[in-house]
Formats: sequence, C-alpha cells, structure tokens
Amino acid sequence: MIDKLTVNNYHLPRWEELPDIDLYMDQVLTILNKYVAIFSEDNSKPITSTMINNYIKQKVVKPPRNKKYDRVHLSYLLPVCILKQIMSISEICSGIEVVLKNHKIPESYDIFCQMLETGLKNAFENKPPFDFSNEETTELSIIQSAVASFVNLQYAKYLISEVKK
Repeated sequence: MIDKLTVNNYHLPRWEELPDIDLYMDQVLTILNKYVAIFSEDNSKPITSTMINNYIKQKVVKPPRNKKYDRVHLSYLLPVCILKQIMSISEICSGIEVVLKNHKIPESYDIFCQMLETGLKNAFENKPPFDFSNEETTELSIIQSAVASFVNLQYAKYLISEVKK
C-alpha cells in the first residue's frame, strides 16, 4: 500500500532515463512492475504479459519488433498501466491520441511523469493535487485531470487504510 514515505521517494523514469535498447517481454514486465506495484493493494506485480499482449491486440501500443520493445512502448505502457485504474482503455487511448496531436511522445510522457509525481506529493501533504487554472492547453489539461483523478483515488485508499489500522 502506498504511504507518505513512498510518495516522497517515488520517481517515474523520464524519457531519457528509459532504456534505449530493445527489451524482451520479461524485461518490460520488470520495469513496468517496478513503477506500478506501489499502486496495487499488496505491492504485487500487477502487470502481466497477457495484459501487454491484449494492449497490442487493442492497438493501444504498436506490436513489438522481433519480440522486442523499445522506449516508445514503455512510454505508452507506463501511463496506461497507471491510468487503467480510473479510465477505460479506450478513454486512455483517446486521451493519448489527443495529446499527441500537438506534443511529441517524449515531451508528453515526461509531462505525465512530472504531473504524477507532483500530484502525489501534493495530495499526501493534504494540498490539492494541482492548480487547474495554470494549464494553457486542452492537451495538458487532459493529462492533469486524469492524473488528478488517479492521485485522489490513491490518497483516498491511503486514508481508508490509515483509519482501519
């Protein structure tokens, strides 16, 4: 279960920190689960190869090349695996499509990472995750709103767990 210490130390790798070598499925799963497991109820490994294969079939991500995945795959899969707790896969895909009309993949991925970290830290300090008046574009507001919904869900789960102790 997520807690304040975990939130303060949480860091999603930015585009330049993602491996720039091609990875096999087991390596992709290791990376995804490293960053997503803190959001699962029992810190288990919530991402499976079946899930990733389904995302490929649903055209959420492009198929791997020679059974190998690259940083573009990771930059799609990390947000999808995080946001699927609050949105349907088709909603996430539509949001990604809108954002990528005016922003490149590295930029939009890094914005997502920064917003998630900031939103988590703010929520766990009893502050609103974001000042929604700051976003200048619809694309950034989409990312911010989705992240805020996810952050608020995580904070609510945390508060419930604290009360139950």
